[in-house]
Amino acid sequence: MQNNLPKLLFSWRGRLARLRFFCTAFLISALFLVLFVFLDTMIARAASWLIYPPFFWVMFCLAVKRLHDAGSSALWLLVVVIPVLGPLWLAWLLLFRKGSPGENQYGDDPLEAGDYLKVDIHAPGGTP
Repeated sequence: MQNNLPKLLFSWRGRLARLRFFCTAFLISALFLVLFVFLDTMIARAASWLIYPPFFWVMFCLAVKRLHDAGSSALWLLVVVIPVLGPLWLAWLLLFRKGSPGENQYGDDPLEAGDYLKVDIHAPGGTP
């Protein structure tokens, strides 16, 4: 499904499996941290404000696709405004809840769409 990086990072359409969500979110957060420290030490703290909007947009897109994988609406992101329990519930939804098997209203199952090597075998003399 997400074969290209811009679609993975900047689009909220489609679905995203748990492992891919976790790995991508971890790498984006690490990159954000490195850029933050670099800008803070080399330029000024105010320069680090430039990286917040892209970081939050990418994390928003990843979270929406992860919620879509479980068949949930992006409105579940609003649960984060509930003190303490909201962020914990959202973390559970994003990191531990299984996606719905097969296709749902948001797209194909990302675990089934990952056919990296697909081989079609035809019998000799048969129709291709």
